[in-house]
Order: sequence, then C-alpha cells, then structure tokens
Amino acid sequence: MKLYILALALMFTVPVFAQTITDSSCTSYFEITDKLRKGDSLSRETWRGFLKDNAIQTYMADQGVGDSYYESYRKNMQIVYMPQKDSILQKRLKDPESYWLTYMIYQYKHNEQGMKAYLKRITEHPDTYFDACYQYAWSALPKRAQQKLPKYQFSIIPIHNDAHAQDNWIIYTLLCAYFNDLNRYGALGGHEMHHALRPQPDLKLEHRDESAATVFYVIMNEGTADMVDKKYMTDTATALLPSQRYFQEFFNEAKPVLPHLDSLLQVNAKSDTTIKRRDYLKGTPYTSGHVPGTYMAYYIEKNGLKAKLLPHIEDPFYFFMIYNEAAKKDKTKPFLFSKATMDYIEQMHKKYFIKRKAG
Repeated sequence: MKLYILALALMFTVPVFAQTITDSSCTSYFEITDKLRKGDSLSRETWRGFLKDNAIQTYMADQGVGDSYYESYRKNMQIVYMPQKDSILQKRLKDPESYWLTYMIYQYKHNEQGMKAYLKRITEHPDTYFDACYQYAWSALPKRAQQKLPKYQFSIIPIHNDAHAQDNWIIYTLLCAYFNDLNRYGALGGHEMHHALRPQPDLKLEHRDESAATVFYVIMNEGTADMVDKKYMTDTATALLPSQRYFQEFFNEAKPVLPHLDSLLQVNAKSDTTIKRRDYLKGTPYTSGHVPGTYMAYYIEKNGLKAKLLPHIEDPFYFFMIYNEAAKKDKTKPFLFSKATMDYIEQMHKKYFIKRKAG
C-alpha cells in the first residue's frame, strides 16, 4: 500500500514533459576547432559533413545563403583558428566592418571556454533555463496565452549569429544565445517563445489592403516580441557585443521610416495602388518588422499602455491604434500617425478584425 501511494505521489509530481536543448552540432564544431588549432586545415569534405546537421540546414536556409557563403566561411575558419595564419587574423581584426565574417568567427574562438560552460549549464539544468524563458515570454502576453510549448524542439548551432523559429522548432546560434544569456538569462528564448505563444489573427484580406495589413502584422509581430528583450539590448548592455545592441539601431532607423510609412498609407487609403512591403519599410535594411516595431513598442510601454495592449495582442490594427494613443501622451513628441492614416487603420480594423471576430 505504501509503495502504491508513493507511486501515485510521484506520478502527480513529475512534470508532464521535460524540455531539452540539442547542441550536438556544437560538439562537432569544437572537434573541428581543436584540429584547426593544431595547424590542420579544414577540408571541404569535413565542412560539408558538418553542415549536413538538420538544425544548421534549417536555420541557414532561412538566411538565404549559398555555396559561396559556406566556402567563404570555411576559409575564414582556417584564418581564425590555424596558428600559421595568425598574422592575417590580427590584421583583419583591426577592421571588423570589412572582415565581418572573420570577426564573427573569432568571437566563437575567443569565447570558446565560456561557451562550453554555458552549454553545460543549460543542458544539465534545462528546467531553470526554460523557466526563465517562459517568464520573459509571458511578460508580454495576456493570461490566456501564458502557456508552454511541449511540442517544440530547441537547438543551438555554432554558426552565424541570430535566432530562428519555424515549424515547432526554435534554433539559436551559439554566438547569439551565449551573449544574450550573459546579458539577460532567458530573454532571447522568451522573445522566440513569444512568437510561438502569441495568438495569430485570422485575416481574409481584400487585395487593395493586403500589402498594408501585412506590414501592420509584421510590425506588430516583432514589436510585441521586442517588448520581451530589446529594452535590455541598449548601448549600455556591455555583456553584449556592440553589434548585438540592437535597440538604438532599430529605434533610430524608425524615425525616418514612420513618416514614410504614414505617407504611403495615406496613398493606399485613397486608391487601389499596389505598394509592396519593401516599399513601406524603405529606409531600413530590415523587413521583419523590428523597425519600427521596437520604436512603437517602446512608447506603448513607456506611457503605461502595455496592459491595455495585451488583451489585443494578436490585433495588428490595435497595435497601431494604441501606439498613436501613447504618442499623444508622450511629452517628447514621438512620431504621430496622421488622421487620414488612422482613419484607414480603423476602417480595416472594423472590416477585418472586429466583424470577423464577432462572426
């Protein structure tokens, strides 16, 4: 009887699922770098074998790179790690903007011991890591969306510098995860989890509104997720590499993009002119929505309207409406969308969101 009671107790105290992070490609990478440090070259065959890792393939496919990039990466690996090429390395490190690939790979080399300790920490104590990620993700979600992701895979790969979410799979590059978790443990994961957890709108758009509404969505998509982590990625975040302190870059680029966006929306409101998503975001190299999403989210939160936004977290039109409300309140006078643009947004809000939701 005691054993039966104990078994029942264990059954109800063990978590329903235990999430883990796969980092097997990192082990392969460190095997390659150990040989390079001894002076061995990196053959094309070995490099191609390393790149066959499924997580690497999935992540790099999203980056849109080809064989020439991979070959350049292989050659730069040799320059960074092989002792006999150190003079070339030192010369390139003096000009990181011209030799960005060399600089990025060098960060993997320079921080290798810290990265190994970091991987050991999160693979041996995944619950601590995931708890931190969920807390950050939930900080910008309503209660109804504060759930977990038992069906998701999580991987860390030792190539490039970013993170990517696709098809129940979140993939971090080691360079991105390592520095971001030094800065705010779990915030990067929280950002990616936010994308997965935020409810998705079901919009059946007319052709004339399709491009504009898509831009609203991508800005809201990143803007709400940027509430999770971008405020920790400022110029004062010294744990991050300078190139990873995105907040000020996104914020500054938004200043000319917002009035440009406003002018095109006024044109779109009056005609059936087809304006492409790239045209709306002219003035920034990013088309993902971080610019101007970070800027808009900053003012929403600064002016105490985050709690008002969260119940409508999947509504791209409401994101713009609540931003304009925040901009009107702010004494620093951030950009304010025109009445014509807001009338157009409110018209689409009623047409595509309010009526559909009611139906």
